[in-house]
Amino acid sequence: MSEFDVVVAGGGVNGLACAATLARKGLSVCVVERNPWVGGGAVTREVTLPGFKHDLYGSSHVWIQCNPDFQEMRPELEALGLTYIEPADHITGHPDKNGGPGIVIYKSIDKTCASIAAYSPKDAERYRAVYADFEQVREGFIKAFFSPPSAPSALASALETSEAGLRRLREFSMSARAWVEANFENDFVKAVMLNWALAPQILPDQEGAGQSFYIMIPAIHYYGQAIPQGGSMELPKAMARYVEAKGGVVRCEAPVAKFVISDGRATGVELENGERIVARRAVVSALEPKQTFLRFVGEDHLEPGFAAMVRSFSFGKISICRAQLALSEAPEFLNGADMSACPFHRIVDSMDQMINFYAELATGKPPSDPFLWSACWTKLDPTRAPAGQHTLIVDTYVSNWLADGRTWAEIGEDYARKVILPKLRQYAPNITDETILGMYVQHRQTLEDANPSFVDGTTNGGERIAAQLGAFRPFPGFAHYRSPIRDLYMAGPHCHPGGGISAAGTITARVMLDDMGIEPADFW
Repeated sequence: MSEFDVVVAGGGVNGLACAATLARKGLSVCVVERNPWVGGGAVTREVTLPGFKHDLYGSSHVWIQCNPDFQEMRPELEALGLTYIEPADHITGHPDKNGGPGIVIYKSIDKTCASIAAYSPKDAERYRAVYADFEQVREGFIKAFFSPPSAPSALASALETSEAGLRRLREFSMSARAWVEANFENDFVKAVMLNWALAPQILPDQEGAGQSFYIMIPAIHYYGQAIPQGGSMELPKAMARYVEAKGGVVRCEAPVAKFVISDGRATGVELENGERIVARRAVVSALEPKQTFLRFVGEDHLEPGFAAMVRSFSFGKISICRAQLALSEAPEFLNGADMSACPFHRIVDSMDQMINFYAELATGKPPSDPFLWSACWTKLDPTRAPAGQHTLIVDTYVSNWLADGRTWAEIGEDYARKVILPKLRQYAPNITDETILGMYVQHRQTLEDANPSFVDGTTNGGERIAAQLGAFRPFPGFAHYRSPIRDLYMAGPHCHPGGGISAAGTITARVMLDDMGIEPADFW
């Protein structure tokens, strides 16, 4: 038996961010992880050929760049081997196979607007206006993103006192599709903007998504799209080294069997091998809520109403089908050198394509004409492949159920070869059987097998619907990272602010430090 101030269950980015923040303040911390490696949703493996490093899940590190607690810790992590690489200029490309020049998102707002203006000067000016608005709300956005969520009425109360505020509140209430239709005129620009907005796996006609544009569009220019040198996994590996450098312990191959509850208080964890690790002050679960409460806490320790909320928590119906490619050369996209210089591409044709795509998802059909997401990170980081060669991620969203009764284990490989790769070749014709040296396909079953927190093959920590956002995430009354079990805290993408690599476990740590009287938080 061993003792620590805090035990953290789950060695993903959020669990490690929480542990690192607590260790930094002098607490003794133990992190237990079921896999032989840390990382959770930020894992890099050689799954095709030796020397080709593929980010299997989370890959783009945008939101972590605006996490103030992470940035405070970053120099120490860099001293332990973490190196971020940012695009010098080209961030995201949107190729156009229908005769247009395509759109490139640059770090420069002026260059980006010039690219959009080739389709519509009016749309370019609207894009610039959204970007300009961000400067007025940037500090508030960071505060709201990296603090416990406010009351549901807070935003409405702040905006309802003026005509301009009411207009903005109306825009925020729109669906992503309605907002795009109201704000842009060119069909290709609309499709590009809608594709950006739906990245967090929301649906095009889901109301309340309009406000995402005022964050998604500007943030990429402010914070870039950095990636860790060597792979996404270098972030959690550096965090694990940090915890250990501060006197903590990170244990892999240590699966949890249950949380130890004594007199209504979390006092430690019991591992599957029977070993108990005592937590003198608190336990943190960075695991999804159904595992946390129904499996590891047990309903005997829960109020029936809370257990019912846990059972009804929705992870959604969207998964991915992803091809990890080892390539002899980088993809050469249509629309010229600037388009090919982008390491990251969002590939969409039209609004009709987007609407038909989501209609097929809703009816359990494999998308017949999917939009694609692709990342050739070796353009930024050559260390991820042998000299002169490249890796490529290419994927699309799919429903995690199939109306005809088949499974993604049965059709995933075939879908990648017969639908995803031919679609990619419409934009990057040099990605042929000759240039593809190896391929590994991911889908619902591979995701579930890899990580029990990828429930039903979902990767976003819980469906992003109004009933599961802000003060309702993960549950009403428990949005401030505390659970109904005393001294059991929650961290992870099922908590606010949701999925994505943001190291939001730092918020949980700040709540804990405040509760323990160690360091008052500034968000109450």
